[in-house]
Amino acid sequence: MDPVSAARALVEEMFPGALYAFVGGSALTERRTSTSDLDVVVVLDGLPTPYRESLRWREWPVELFVHSETSLRAYLDKDFDRRQPSLARMCAEGAVLTDRTSGRASDLQTALSERLAAGPGGLTSSQAERARYALSDLLDDLSGATDPGERTFIRWQVAQETARMALGLGRRWQGSGKWLLRELRAHDPALAEALLGAVDDSARLAAVASDVLERAGGRLWEGYRAEGDPFHQPLRHVPSGELSGETAQSSGMRRLAAISGATAGSARLWMGQTHVSPATRSSDHHHGASETAIYVVSGTPSFVFLEGGQEVRLDTKPGDYVFVPPYVPHREENPDPSQEAVVVIARSTQEAIVVNLPDLRPR
Repeated sequence: MDPVSAARALVEEMFPGALYAFVGGSALTERRTSTSDLDVVVVLDGLPTPYRESLRWREWPVELFVHSETSLRAYLDKDFDRRQPSLARMCAEGAVLTDRTSGRASDLQTALSERLAAGPGGLTSSQAERARYALSDLLDDLSGATDPGERTFIRWQVAQETARMALGLGRRWQGSGKWLLRELRAHDPALAEALLGAVDDSARLAAVASDVLERAGGRLWEGYRAEGDPFHQPLRHVPSGELSGETAQSSGMRRLAAISGATAGSARLWMGQTHVSPATRSSDHHHGASETAIYVVSGTPSFVFLEGGQEVRLDTKPGDYVFVPPYVPHREENPDPSQEAVVVIARSTQEAIVVNLPDLRPR
């Protein structure tokens, strides 16, 4: 059975209700070997926790990546941010195995292909300087190394850092292990072969690495300085009358930003108020990657979420606290017919993330 047919049969057997699924990786290419596995990405409706699983299905080794649509987007973004979009390549360059969503799988492939083709953008000046410093320092270590084992390990590191620098300068995606070599071969096959030919020869390897360093601006060691986060900054005061409504909103409630990147220069924290009118409920929503802490100031708001497929209601009073984990669909309700509910909210991201949903089911 060919890889695509095998993966399709696996999904039909193990995940008959999948929204959509892809198979990708080396098993679909001319690089396929006897140990190549099927990289299968499966998207399920309402999956509460994504997971990765290695298994053997019939004669095939399989790597499963099982997601909801929400978790898949989050993991894709994480890979793009670190410039190693392995999951995106599985989806964009793989084959669609099933699609019960009238085309969302092919739409995702198109969007990911465009993002992959656009590349990660160039290195910032601080990233470029850090890369120059790291490679310069390794070359100094290689020059002075007398222990054969240490020289071997340093040469491996020099080869990898040289490859990463070349890919960064070329605005190309990175990789790890065999994928670093594949990315470099696609970008600069001559450099890839030069590194492979020099990895056991310290002098040749230093010459190849130094050539790439020159493209980046030359060696950098003496005079290199990396600034840490400032430890002494002025406090910021946001008076109660200056809270801003210019923040993400959900129907049935009003959010006011107090502490944010825009108002106070915070980097990893958002804080503000939420007001829920009497006899009102918010729309169902989640807050993306943010962890959210809630303190009840006034009123008796309720917080509703699903557990085991059933709605759970947390009824609160002034002085109570509530914790909302990342990506958990929920809503706020104010059952009081006459009193507004007011809560103070703190989130672990710089700005308020609000993703409004049609219902409370995980996606």
